[in-house]
Amino acid sequence: MAQPVRVSFCDAMTRIPRDGTPPAAQTHALQAARGEWEALQIVVTATPEQLTKLEVVPSGLAKTDSDALLPAPRVFREHYVRVSASTPMAPLPAGDYADALVPVDMPAQALKGDGSINQPFWVDVFVPYTAAPGDYIGEVRFKLADGNTLIAPYTLKVWDFDLPVVPKLRTSIMTTVRRVSEVHGLEYKDNSPSPAHASLLDAYYDLFAEHRLSVDQIVGSYPDPATGRLDEDKAERALRKHLLHRHCSTIGLPIWPQWPFGDPLGKDRAAAMTYVAQWMKLLAKIRCESRGYVIMGDLDEPNNETAYANVRRWGEFFNEVEKKHGVRVPLLITEQPTPEKPSWGSLNGAVDIWVPHFSYVWKDMEWAGGRHDIALRRQAGDEVWAYAALVQMPDEWEQQHGMPKKLEHSFPPVWALDYPPTAHRIAGWLFPKHGITGFTYWDTLFAADGVDVWHDAGTFKTSDGATYNGDGSFIYPATEKQHGRHAPIASIRLKWLRETVEDYDYLMLARQFGLENEAQRLASSFARGFGDWDNNPGLLMDARLHLGGLIETAHHRKQTANVKKGGTP
Repeated sequence: MAQPVRVSFCDAMTRIPRDGTPPAAQTHALQAARGEWEALQIVVTATPEQLTKLEVVPSGLAKTDSDALLPAPRVFREHYVRVSASTPMAPLPAGDYADALVPVDMPAQALKGDGSINQPFWVDVFVPYTAAPGDYIGEVRFKLADGNTLIAPYTLKVWDFDLPVVPKLRTSIMTTVRRVSEVHGLEYKDNSPSPAHASLLDAYYDLFAEHRLSVDQIVGSYPDPATGRLDEDKAERALRKHLLHRHCSTIGLPIWPQWPFGDPLGKDRAAAMTYVAQWMKLLAKIRCESRGYVIMGDLDEPNNETAYANVRRWGEFFNEVEKKHGVRVPLLITEQPTPEKPSWGSLNGAVDIWVPHFSYVWKDMEWAGGRHDIALRRQAGDEVWAYAALVQMPDEWEQQHGMPKKLEHSFPPVWALDYPPTAHRIAGWLFPKHGITGFTYWDTLFAADGVDVWHDAGTFKTSDGATYNGDGSFIYPATEKQHGRHAPIASIRLKWLRETVEDYDYLMLARQFGLENEAQRLASSFARGFGDWDNNPGLLMDARLHLGGLIETAHHRKQTANVKKGGTP
């Protein structure tokens, strides 16, 4: 016998269990700026049979006082994956976690049983830059096999200000051309993607851009793999698309220690320098020179005297390019400014963008014994970004916090599936406190041998038997065989990274309007430091709501002042 179908609402920072009591809310209110994505979850509680035959129809959002209409949101079915072995120090238990966000026209996850279960749907609302400010009403209709329709209404307040078209937070997210071909079963030879492969890569790049993130490199800007020659017209078209159409905040120069030149620091030095300068000048041609940088995985995390010397040699190489050709070539290295051993020497002058782990930011800038070398490098004109990977708590932090077995809050953020949603979103609120202007991430499609990410969250495993759930895996690869088409599928965790980039934009807008002190007070209500923050999404959302109101008021004040001066609003 069919069970009564229920529909309820939830914010986008709450995980919905498959079983158990669904949320009680019967509607939900969103607030967003123009150019912003904002999300909610709608939970349908029904039997597996009823859910399998469910049709989902979102409508456009109608303005309450006019005939204006915003586009219908994107709706995704939340797909659950299993955490069998917990991530070290994880505060959340093993079990099934909703994470992959599957388009509703793709096959649904197989469901079993006769009793009612929860099926959450992720609703992604985008506010166009052309949207009029004010109140809107939207709805999602759920059509049942028996002909009945359930209507889930929600509201949206569009604030009267814009998020920046190009995100203020700089990002570098690694997703390699070869790995995309592997996970989708496509052939890839000699650095020449097939048309199908190239189209799929564009879909990945677009997905990142929609989440206000930037991939580290794009294949369209590669030189000829055999000669190192750059097709300037082809590369310029690719860079224009990426930076001027996708509005990505950064782009990395395609170069590795032995590609596209066999010996770039030796016999091929002059040719390699010419190529680097030629590529960077293309960025200047389209007025995006400030977005270019160099990231080389072979140089990252140098951990001995030889590795440090190699970074210095490359730093000297790029410094020479700058002097000879009049271009800027910032070298990014995933490393903290203070070497682990003084005997390794210094990287000052070789590195332009330092990327310490979140835990090192705490140790250097917040721990009582910290050296504040991050602040010193910023004073010297270098940039500082940061990164997350695995679970890396400094000994000093653990001792200060009583050697906890589980990390509940106030830990340098961990981006694993069985860690709280706040841990994924808190970074954007913390970065301005230390002048951090970007973040990197090491992969989005990684999976240990034998791991099917659609079922098993244990993507990263170490030799000592530890499992890190979701580490290196923020995108699920849909394939033609399993899902009807090749496509990158976002995770909920990727959405939370989008939210932290947008939160950072709010903070930078507040600074622009002279509201930095107010913004700092709001952030400090829940995010006081990398080692001092509250695992409370409600406080975060309240701060964002208050900050949005302050920015809108400041924007109106500026418009009024401009009109009084005879200018335009």
